[in-house]
Amino acid sequence: MTIQAAQQLLSLLKSELQAAKQLNAMLLEEREALTNSNTAVIDEVSRKKQPLLVQLEQSGRQRNQLLKNVGFPPGKSGLEAFIDNQDASVARQLTQLTGELKQLARSCHEHNQINGGIVNVNRQYLQRAMSILRGREPDSDAYGPGGEYTSQVVRQPLIGRV
Repeated sequence: MTIQAAQQLLSLLKSELQAAKQLNAMLLEEREALTNSNTAVIDEVSRKKQPLLVQLEQSGRQRNQLLKNVGFPPGKSGLEAFIDNQDASVARQLTQLTGELKQLARSCHEHNQINGGIVNVNRQYLQRAMSILRGREPDSDAYGPGGEYTSQVVRQPLIGRV
């Protein structure tokens, strides 16, 4: 293995780790904004997240290309094989960086899942409120004005009464 390839991989992993740390912080900031319904911060975080996601995706492609260029398959198996073929010092550094990156990836995934759940709950509340304002009860099963069974009872919209 060339020392140059190992150094390039170390550099790529450090770059990915930095971007992942920033993304993790953004996801925490996004959760706070979602919890407080702070749309200005939500919009700002969304704009800041996009370049980080692009950077992480590009770094992953570069890592896979580097592995391929030195004769290893892309992905986890190629990365592990590459690390196994390095001297102990470099292998230790690479293992540490990949471990940190995996941990951050899990953390980002968990935060993203929680944020998605918050968005979904807020969307459901909004849909329910809009249905009520329009004179519809989305979760009620009853009979309509003509006696037919419906899950969408139509009533006089509250908006029309105001």
